[in-house]
Parts: sequence; structure tokens; C-alpha cells
Amino acid sequence: MFKLIAVSDYGLYRQFHGGGTLEEYAEFLAGLAAPEKDYSSRQEKPRYEEDMPFLEKFRCGADVPVWKKCPKRPDILIIREKNLPEETYLELFEYIWNASGKQGDNSALIIPHTHLSAVRRTGCPNLHLPLSLLKKYREEGSLFPNQNPFIDVNHIGVSIHSLEEAKTAECLGASYLTAGHIFATDCKRGVPPRGIAFLEEICGSVTIPVYAIGGIHRENLHEIQKTSAAGACMMSEYMAG
Repeated sequence: MFKLIAVSDYGLYRQFHGGGTLEEYAEFLAGLAAPEKDYSSRQEKPRYEEDMPFLEKFRCGADVPVWKKCPKRPDILIIREKNLPEETYLELFEYIWNASGKQGDNSALIIPHTHLSAVRRTGCPNLHLPLSLLKKYREEGSLFPNQNPFIDVNHIGVSIHSLEEAKTAECLGASYLTAGHIFATDCKRGVPPRGIAFLEEICGSVTIPVYAIGGIHRENLHEIQKTSAAGACMMSEYMAG
């Protein structure tokens, strides 16, 4: 099944919503992960039209109500906040983790990014890392539960940008990869995108799921769906929702 991954970014959220406190942002992300839950301080919960075919939702015109133009609820939510101090990040992640039911049946798979301390603090068994950190933790033995009883990471995602990195990450025990950037994006302004051919090369060279990332939005999502990728990561589409 082709999966959708929402990647968080507080700066983008503020741009799209004309500001917003961290508390409001935390509720927004919790609602993104588990929209059926009730958040007492929310003015309006996210709404999704589950009966409408997915691609049709992305192609809705301006005359369609805004809630029908929202992307489908993500299958996975990666909390990636590179501009927040670690303690602030931990408070944000802990709220989302608890508010969404600690990975309940109806919640998106929630994955902290970079901070191993988020795993220790909440008991979340998932973690997404840059390849450099995965190498570091493997060398230290930090990700082996039998060597460190305080850590139990079962699902490790890794960001890669080359074929060599993809193979290395798989050898180091990555559960999945995010490969990019596929299309031009403001996050990598001035850096040429790697394109669909790169994505297909990565997918054909590893045995673990590969998710495309970088510049993916409703107009080009269908291009990713035609590849061997297991899914696509989107930031702006979800932060604008």
C-alpha cells in the first residue's frame, strides 16, 4: 500500500497560518495524527473526506470546501523540528504522543526525528535519524536493547541522499529510508533535484521500503505513485492543512 508521510515544521506552519503558538501547533499535530479525538481547546478539528478517491481529493477545484481539499490523513507522522531547542522539542513530542493515544489503533505511526531522548522519555519505539547519527549510535551500541535497558528502538528510519548511503543505512539496520530530494524545493534552494531516476535506483538497490521526499505536492504526487517507492513524504501540504 502506498503510504503518505507528513513531516512537521513549525516555521512552515507559522507561515501558512499567520503565526501560532507552540501550544496551538502541538494540538494541530495531534489532530493530524488522530483527527477523531477530541481536543478541548481546538476551535475546529481537521476533517477528511474518506469516501472520496485520494487523487480526486488532491485535484479538487477552488469551489470545493477547504476540508475536502485536505490530503488524506497521513499513515506516518514524522516530528522533525530542527530549529527547536531539544527540551522544547521533547515537550512538543511528548504532548503529541500522549494526546494521540500513545500510538493507538486509529493514530498515524508517530516517529520522532533526531532526538533519541524522545524515545527514552516517552517509550515510543520509533526513531528517524540522519545517517551520521545512526552510524554514531551503532558504534556506541546505544540502539541495542540488550546492551542498554533504557532504550528499545524497533523501527528506525534513515534519511539518505545517495546509493552508497542507502546501502550503508540498510546494512546498519534501517527499517526504511527517505530518499531525496526528488523535486526542486525551497528547502534545498539552488541544489538540483535528484529526480525520479534516482528514486528508482534506490528502490531497486535495497530490500527495505523507500519513501520519496523533497518538493512533493498534490500536482506531482502521481509521478511518485508510478515508481517503486513505498510512499511519499510531504511537508507543506500537511502544514498548510
